[in-house]
Amino acid sequence: MMVKKIAAIVAGLLVILIGGLAAVVATINPNQFKPMLVEQVKQQTGFDLVIDGDIDWQFWPSLGFSVADVAVKNRPGFDEPNLLALSRAQMSIDVLPLLSQQLHVGEILLQDPRIFVQTLANGETNLTPQQAESETTTESTPVTPSNSASPAETQAAGWDITLQGLRISNASVVLKDDQASTQTRLDEVNVEIGNLAPAVWTPVSVSLVGSQNAETFSLQGQGDVKLMTDPMQSQLRQFAMTLSAQSGDVTLREANLTLESFALGEASALGFNAKLKTADMDVETSGKAQVTVASSLRQFAIQGLDMLTTVSGEAVPNQSITQQLSADIDYDMDANAVTVTELVGRLNTDQVIVDGKVAVKLTDIPQVRFALNTNRINVDTLLPTTTEASQQDKGNAASASSSSAAPQAQTTPALSREEPDLSALQQLDVAGTLALQGLKVANVELGQTEAEVAINRGKVTLSRFVTEAYQGTVSASAVLDASVTPARYEVSKRARGIEVLPLLQDAAEVDLLAGKGNVDVNVQGKGLSPYALREAINGRVAIFFEDGAINGINLAQMLREAKATLKGEKSEYVDEVRKTDFSALTASFVLGNGMARTNDLLLEAPALRVRSEGQTDLLKETLDFAVYTSVVETSKGQGGKDIDELRDVTIPVDVAGTWQAPSYKLDIKKLLSSNKVLEEKARKEAQRGIKKLLGDKADDEKVKEAADKLLNLFQ
Repeated sequence: MMVKKIAAIVAGLLVILIGGLAAVVATINPNQFKPMLVEQVKQQTGFDLVIDGDIDWQFWPSLGFSVADVAVKNRPGFDEPNLLALSRAQMSIDVLPLLSQQLHVGEILLQDPRIFVQTLANGETNLTPQQAESETTTESTPVTPSNSASPAETQAAGWDITLQGLRISNASVVLKDDQASTQTRLDEVNVEIGNLAPAVWTPVSVSLVGSQNAETFSLQGQGDVKLMTDPMQSQLRQFAMTLSAQSGDVTLREANLTLESFALGEASALGFNAKLKTADMDVETSGKAQVTVASSLRQFAIQGLDMLTTVSGEAVPNQSITQQLSADIDYDMDANAVTVTELVGRLNTDQVIVDGKVAVKLTDIPQVRFALNTNRINVDTLLPTTTEASQQDKGNAASASSSSAAPQAQTTPALSREEPDLSALQQLDVAGTLALQGLKVANVELGQTEAEVAINRGKVTLSRFVTEAYQGTVSASAVLDASVTPARYEVSKRARGIEVLPLLQDAAEVDLLAGKGNVDVNVQGKGLSPYALREAINGRVAIFFEDGAINGINLAQMLREAKATLKGEKSEYVDEVRKTDFSALTASFVLGNGMARTNDLLLEAPALRVRSEGQTDLLKETLDFAVYTSVVETSKGQGGKDIDELRDVTIPVDVAGTWQAPSYKLDIKKLLSSNKVLEEKARKEAQRGIKKLLGDKADDEKVKEAADKLLNLFQ
């Protein structure tokens, strides 16, 4: 009986409540609140609210209301009339909890909302409402601080308020910036959030498509969120986001990001992958890491980053490159600095291995500091392989060159005067050290190498460079100032104990010189165009080579030819290597005005001494050297007894032509005029020859006069 009485009382209360609500709904028209709502929005925000549709009551499944065709108007002067517009807004409230001061709001629905935000060319934005005239008064009423809560706060303090969900359907957002000439659109924006009660996991999802000028993108994301009274303690779990984009011929096919969980101050497992396509390459990357964001939001850390990237396509050397990267990354907002430690990068598995650390200070021009180490790197294997066609062309050219009986005159191509664009260097502040186990580039091999380099707003300084090369060592320092135009440079280099022949063979595929050598270079200049590098370079280059040979020139053979010429005989052909051995070769060259000059080139061979002076035109690539060869007092060594008769005789050879086709010519007139003994001997031989040729007419005065003129050619 008691249960029946209680049920009857509850039923009665429900009938009274429903009846009361029905009476309220029947007697109160919600549309009469429109003017009040418009006035309140104007007072609170300064914007004009327009409600063109009706405000309707809603009875099922809970009490609520809906309103249609709502807009917040823009001030005149903007491209669209509305800042905000929506076709329908809907909200419901559970009635019974109201009796115990519990406001349980059902799902809020916003249908087709559109937001338009514009920044004019003068910087004015429609987010700023028109100022009311009453706000421009010259007097103001002082505000007295109060510790007491407002009536509204006092009334709300005892209420338990919850929101069961928010759904935004088919929204659009337009952000137009006339100053930057950009327009960003977000369309088909759909957002769903479940129960927004504190400390409750609720699902969240969002999707949209967008564009910025000619670029397009789309995004989808979903996960669970736990909202806390303190927003900084809110959490996220099982979050996944997918992004795609298109910009010109660059397409981000798909990028995925996943978070198992996320909370401030705790490590979160992050996973990602992306596929990118351009006109001539494809890029795929994937990886994972532990991400931690400090509770203060001032520090950010990525621990155990492990990323794999593959790049393939026609524009990629050898059609494919694989890169692996692992590192720990820390960002400190207070110090405005990023630190990368435990850095290990691998290119094409183990072709290139880089490890070390990098620190970046985020200033107007980021300050980058590094200390890196590498394995032995073969740059040539990372560059595109030579095609079969180009190899065939190269072979044909070599065949044509070798088939020529005599060197052909070659036209030196015009050197470009265009300076390289080094403006990017002015936006760099980079300094650090690099240690390589070895390096091969353009077929030139280097051993252990250490370098210390800095780039500071256009000025590049190589303060230290030391490397092992071809059984010797090379040290260098250099400065390049790209903050001025044309750029200026200074280079100082010392090479010690370098095996010259393998270096020349590797670098230029020539075998002109062999031996162990030292080279000192101290040059400076302005301009980095191919023309300026030769025309404006100044300085000095000194060389010293020992125990070597000059290939392609046999000075002993030239001496034999000179000897035969003096005797009026034909030089006997001897099939021997065109090479001149030497024990020492020294020279210094002065560079300037597009020329390289020397007056102290000296070669010491077993039976010969060679000195030379002359110059080479760096722009025209021509040669103009006089080479003087003398036979020392010994019959041993190269040439043997065949050249003993030329002991203490200086043999002059003119070297001319071009770098590509040099020519060597024995100067007979110089040979005779510079050696009195040879000159007198040649004169006597010529006199005997003339008498033998003319016979009785040799004593004729006119004939003798003609013969004397002929003999004067030796003077």
